[in-house]
Amino acid sequence: MGSVRLPKKLQIDMNNTLQKSYPGLAKKLNIQNLWIKHEYLNESGSHKIRLMKHLIDEYFKKRKNNFVISSSGNAAIAAAYYLNKYRKKNFKLMIFVSKNISANKWQRLKSATGKTKNIIIKKVVRPKQQAFLFGKKYKFILLRGSEKRNSPQAYYSLARELIKIPNLRTVFVPSSSGITALGLYQTFNKLKKKIEIHIVQTEKIYSLSKDFDHDFSPKQESLATAIVDKIALRKKEVSEMIKKSLGSGWIINDQSLKEAKKIYQQIDSSFKSYDSLLSLAGVIKAKQKNWPLRGTVCCLFTGL
Repeated sequence: MGSVRLPKKLQIDMNNTLQKSYPGLAKKLNIQNLWIKHEYLNESGSHKIRLMKHLIDEYFKKRKNNFVISSSGNAAIAAAYYLNKYRKKNFKLMIFVSKNISANKWQRLKSATGKTKNIIIKKVVRPKQQAFLFGKKYKFILLRGSEKRNSPQAYYSLARELIKIPNLRTVFVPSSSGITALGLYQTFNKLKKKIEIHIVQTEKIYSLSKDFDHDFSPKQESLATAIVDKIALRKKEVSEMIKKSLGSGWIINDQSLKEAKKIYQQIDSSFKSYDSLLSLAGVIKAKQKNWPLRGTVCCLFTGL
């Protein structure tokens, strides 16, 4: 689909995305082993398709198939893509996105929507508010993972893929609502795997990380645009999870994102996703703060 169409040899299903060791990068960052999990190789271009599939399938089982979503881009793209490809005609989807959505995500969203009349997209000033009001008025299901207690289950498969990495000790996760990190922790815990979870946020949105990282200056904007959840409904749960995993939270500024991009583009000059590079910037900041990163560290590259 559009910008995420890949050569056949690189096309990967929504599960079992590429995870690869980068010894040169590990040496540069002075850590033992570094792996990257390339979730942007999922069908829709981000890890969000795991969550959308989980939510949508659950509602279809209950014979509910009219949905509304607000999104910075990737969640809406994933919902549109999954419904359009796997559910065909038996649904309706109303999408509210910001008027400031990036050109890249807007084109991907339009591509995921295709020519179907079952999906309508609106650019608005307050997408979350508009989605909530629309759902309440027309009885559409609001696709918002942070409000569903079992949402972390969507990422159990991701955790099972990650534990195949040799001597995995630490995972850095770009986090908005914290759902992905919770899913990883719950699975690792069930499998009795002691793995540190580190969440990474921006100087624009830092509600989940501010109790762990105080070295930042709040900003009105960030190069990483997918971190949008200011409310943080699961803050207490996420905070407890981080402490139990012996991990931390990190807040990244734009300069650090640019530095992470410069470092990573020595490996892949075409990669430009600041949202994914948050995890690498988190590793760099942790090293600067003398966090003891032992064993294998994995960066989750969440989306395009």
